[in-house]
Amino acid sequence: MYHDRQTQPPDTTLSTNPSTPTALALRSLRSFTTRHKLLTTTYLYGLTALFLLLLLGTGTKLTAEQHRRYSQIMNSIDLEAEFSAASEYHAAHSRYYHSKGWFTCDQRCRHFKSIMEQKYDLWQEVQREGRARMSDAKKVAGLTSEIGVGEVMDSFWDYFDGGKK
Repeated sequence: MYHDRQTQPPDTTLSTNPSTPTALALRSLRSFTTRHKLLTTTYLYGLTALFLLLLLGTGTKLTAEQHRRYSQIMNSIDLEAEFSAASEYHAAHSRYYHSKGWFTCDQRCRHFKSIMEQKYDLWQEVQREGRARMSDAKKVAGLTSEIGVGEVMDSFWDYFDGGKK
């Protein structure tokens, strides 16, 4: 079609000047997406779903029964027991830490270590129980409810703010 070099239209693609930052970024992006198709698709799907949740609203309203059951389950979580177990563990850890030597652990140190491990196990058990009750409450509410969407939005903004720091 164009036989003469002077009459050819100028090439407007980025390949004419491959040293521009835009061309380099686009080439790198294209290379990454062709090598990691599943990762890219999953990432874009998740990002799209998250933005749809953020843009489309606050979620479905809970019925009075769902709200009552959700509140009942959430109120059954014993936060005082978790706080108490955590305090006991940290006190036991402090006693263990101050009883051990640089390279050795005598009978007194081993005693405090076993107490610390027992307190840690108790604390973990109380946390597991609380998380199980919280999970039951979330099942009552559902992911698409106003509570579920609110938690997803809070989680997103926490991660977003953490990324900015």
